[in-house]
Amino acid sequence: MPSNAWEIGALYPPDGLNGIAWSQPAGVGGQVFPGPVTSVSYFETTPFSERSGVFAPFCGHSVNAPLIQKEWDYTTNSSVALVCCPECGAVCYTIEPFEDALSTVMQPQLPL
Repeated sequence: MPSNAWEIGALYPPDGLNGIAWSQPAGVGGQVFPGPVTSVSYFETTPFSERSGVFAPFCGHSVNAPLIQKEWDYTTNSSVALVCCPECGAVCYTIEPFEDALSTVMQPQLPL
């Protein structure tokens, strides 16, 4: 039986998302680098920046909406929605079956 190509807390896809070579030095579930750019000036106000997102997943990025990727879970033999950070692709959690992730009844909102 094949094994899953994904893991909660790991980067997906493993070879990188958005053309950037992401790294997770602390291992699965750890912060992802490169991280968000922060300002060094405390007196300068930037209305919109990388830190102005609604959600802050474990990877350290700040985002407004999750990235939903469809995969197959070989342990449960079902389709699965991987709820990921749209910056680096870190898998935050899963929803099974995949169709439940698209349903406003089953998942009224998808937080990270």
